[in-house]
Amino acid sequence: MDFRLAPYRVLAHNGRNWHILLLSDGRLQLDFGPFAMAIHQDDFRLMHGLAETAMQPASVTVGCVAHAGVERSIWIDQKYGAWLLVFDGVILRFMPQELLVFVQLCRETSRKLTLTPVSLPPAFDNN
Repeated sequence: MDFRLAPYRVLAHNGRNWHILLLSDGRLQLDFGPFAMAIHQDDFRLMHGLAETAMQPASVTVGCVAHAGVERSIWIDQKYGAWLLVFDGVILRFMPQELLVFVQLCRETSRKLTLTPVSLPPAFDNN
């Protein structure tokens, strides 16, 4: 891919200085300002699917809300009201409104790259 001036292309961004970038090697970089991680597009599709599943009204209110294996899930931390996205050893913490912003960035990215998020069944409540 030839991006001319930069080795990436901005696919989605918001006022919080969060970006999703397409890197020259085809991976996607989730850039949250002081923290960023690069993932392959198939992993992004799964992460997007987890986030979409967690946003469904039928989701449980505590514990695991979206699950795609031992290392890939979203949990609600009842003590702090945070959503924890666990993905291959990385834990991203979102407040509820932040998870919605992340989902919107994922939707915009998926639209631009014609990617479909992985469809997941609702999670179980293990509490």
